[in-house]
Amino acid sequence: MRAAGWLNFGALIVVNLLWAAQYPAYKIAGDRMGAAGLNFWTLIFASLLLLPFWVQQKRAAQDSHGTLKALGEYLLLGLLGMLPPSVMLSWGISHSSASNAAILSLTIPVLMTLLGVFMLKEKLTLIRVCSLMLGLAGTLLISTDDLGRVSFNRTLLLGNLVILVAGFGSAFYNTYSKSLLSRYSELEVLLYSYAVGIAACAVISAATEQRPFYSISGYPADTWLAIAVLGVLSWGIAMILWMWVLKRLEVGQVSVSIYLLPLFGLLLSIVSVHERMTKSQIIGGLLTLASTATLTLFEWRNSNIASQTRVAQEKV
Repeated sequence: MRAAGWLNFGALIVVNLLWAAQYPAYKIAGDRMGAAGLNFWTLIFASLLLLPFWVQQKRAAQDSHGTLKALGEYLLLGLLGMLPPSVMLSWGISHSSASNAAILSLTIPVLMTLLGVFMLKEKLTLIRVCSLMLGLAGTLLISTDDLGRVSFNRTLLLGNLVILVAGFGSAFYNTYSKSLLSRYSELEVLLYSYAVGIAACAVISAATEQRPFYSISGYPADTWLAIAVLGVLSWGIAMILWMWVLKRLEVGQVSVSIYLLPLFGLLLSIVSVHERMTKSQIIGGLLTLASTATLTLFEWRNSNIASQTRVAQEKV
C-alpha cells in the first residue's frame, strides 16, 4: 500500500512536469497560429500517439461502447471540458494577460474539489481543505511576479471572465472524466473526447480564423516542434498518466497537485533561461509538494485502511 501511494505521488509529479512544458510551447506556436487551429493540430498529434494503444486494447477486449448514451457523454465531455481550457483560454489571455490567467487558474483545484463533492458525492474533509489552502499559499509565494502584474480593471473584465470559464471547463473535464472512468478505459475517455475537440476546433478555425487549420504551408519548423511537444508530452503522455491516477484516487485527492504547475514552470525557467529562485519561491515550492504528498500518501493510505476495515467487518 505504501509503494502504491508513492507511485501515485510520483505519477502526479511527472504529469505536472510534462504539463509545465506546454507554456513555452504554446507561446512559440501561438504567436503564429490561431487558437483553434493550434489546438486542432495539438489534439491530432496526441491522438496519433494514443491511437495504436487504443486499437490494441479494443482487439484484446473485443468490446464496444458505441451507444447513444456514450455518444452524448463524450459530446458533453468534449464540448464543455475540452474547448474551454483550450480555445477559450487562448482567447481570454489575448483579451486579458498571462499574469491574470496564471492567478485565475488557481481556482481550478478548488473548483475540482467542489465538483467532486456535488457530482461524485465525495467528502469535503478537513485535510482536503487544509491541503488546498497550503497548496494555494505555496503557489502564491511562487507566483510573486505574476501577482505584481495582475490587473483587474474594467477593460480586461471580459477576458478575465472567459479565463474563469476556461478554468471551470478544465475542472469539469477532470471531474466528469472520473465518473466515466468507472465504465470506460483511460484511452477511451481521452480519444473520444479528443475526437469531439478536434471536430469542434476544425469548425471554429475554418469559420473564424484568418488562416484556418488546413492552411499549413509556411510555418517554420519550431512551430511544428512546439505542437509536437504539446501533443506528445502535455496532451499525450501526461494525460494518460493523469487518467491513470484519476482512476485510482478521488478528484479531491488529485486536485491540489495542479498547484505544482507554477513550481515546475519556474524550474524549467531556471534551467532554460537561468532565472534565480528566491527564498519565498523555495518555501512555496515545498508547501505545494507537502500539500500534494498529504493527500496522495497520507489521506489515500488512511482511506484505503478504512475501506479494507469496512470490507472485513462486512464479511464477519
